[in-house]
Amino acid sequence: MVSFKCKDIGMDCDFKATADNVQELDEQIARHAREVHKIDPLDKEMWMKIHKAEK
Repeated sequence: MVSFKCKDIGMDCDFKATADNVQELDEQIARHAREVHKIDPLDKEMWMKIHKAEK
């Protein structure tokens, strides 16, 4: 299991996600970023922050 929280990268957002693997988690994160934060696509710098915060 892997998990991610927007707060872990400094966002003022209560989003939390868990998945069986990083690929599934990244899909959830990308969907959340697109639908809630209106960020599409996430740039390389943001993915680097996200991947460092994934646990």
